[in-house]
Amino acid sequence: MPSSPEQPPKPAPSSTALVSVIVRSLDRPQLRQALDSVAMQTHPLIEVVVVAARTDHAPLSAKVGQFPLRLIEADAARPRSLAANVGLERARGRYLLLLDDDDWLMPDHIARLVDTLEHHPSSRAAYTGVALVDADGRPSGQAFDLPFDAVRQMAGNLTPIHAVLFEASLVKAGCRFDEGLDRYEDWDFWLQLARHTVFVHLPGVSAVYRIHDSSGVHADPATASLQLYERWQGRWGPQDIGQLMRRVWSHAELELQYNTAEERRRLADSQSQAALAALASITHRLDQLNQQFAADQSQLAGQAEQLRTLSSQLHLQSDRLQLQSVQIDSQAATLDRQASQLGTLTLEVAQQTARADRAQAAQQALLNSTSWQITMPLRWIVNLLRVASRPFRH
Repeated sequence: MPSSPEQPPKPAPSSTALVSVIVRSLDRPQLRQALDSVAMQTHPLIEVVVVAARTDHAPLSAKVGQFPLRLIEADAARPRSLAANVGLERARGRYLLLLDDDDWLMPDHIARLVDTLEHHPSSRAAYTGVALVDADGRPSGQAFDLPFDAVRQMAGNLTPIHAVLFEASLVKAGCRFDEGLDRYEDWDFWLQLARHTVFVHLPGVSAVYRIHDSSGVHADPATASLQLYERWQGRWGPQDIGQLMRRVWSHAELELQYNTAEERRRLADSQSQAALAALASITHRLDQLNQQFAADQSQLAGQAEQLRTLSSQLHLQSDRLQLQSVQIDSQAATLDRQASQLGTLTLEVAQQTARADRAQAAQQALLNSTSWQITMPLRWIVNLLRVASRPFRH
């Protein structure tokens, strides 16, 4: 029964509150469907924490849809309760929801529950209806969708694990999965939460629970129930037992008032139709996502081919540039040699010009000298004699 411990102040409502979806995974084939159902959630802020229950779990991508995913790998096999506690410890969200790898959610499941909690500030847990299907996903025509009843919760578990969204503050208050339980660990957990808060019921089915034998959860339910009762009998006080007894004595009246055969039939028909419609919607959405994925893959392949062509062109241009660079370096070396030769020739020309200038200056100085002018008649006579001494030729 709920007690009245002092509760922490509830944060202001926010439709963008982070929700951690904790997936306990045996890496079954249905895991892909479970993750796809999370990817289609309409709530905008979700993280997915997949807790491997086996050591050889296959790797997963870092995202499902737009939401980040973390895989918590296992060094040893993790029983169901231990896997759930690992997820609770690693989750970062303000709200938490557990999901097994063989079940799935309808697109508005989390958004509906977040909205319900934010409009019920005195409560820290909310749940909604869950349809039952067989191992192949065919609706059974049944659903868990009863109003909250703390006394009925003491007598049995009618709330699948992924039906409930609850605040992380309840984990901080000490609520954990009992690792001594191999079955009904979720029932035990709900009983713990009920001692801290009243569950808000949101009518309507928005999740699916698969009934099959591979998990072993439904084997020997009487023994598992007895084990849980033995654990809780020391916690239930006289008031709890009294309420259970009063409910037993009033059971016949409640049957007449609420559970006629016709009402059950109409409820089963309505739930079956709702589940079928929801499943058809999910299947259609998955087909759309698969088509979009195929189109995206084709587009990515085309872009990859374009990138490969561009890369080839860039490599070719790079080779051409390298060749041009080598040619430019060779031409630069030739120009350096020619410049050096030109410098040498320029120096030689300058030296010859200087010598010519000096010779001309010396000659001019000689012509202008006094001795040259005094000896001019003598040179004239000498030249005349030279001419006269030459033999005469006819």
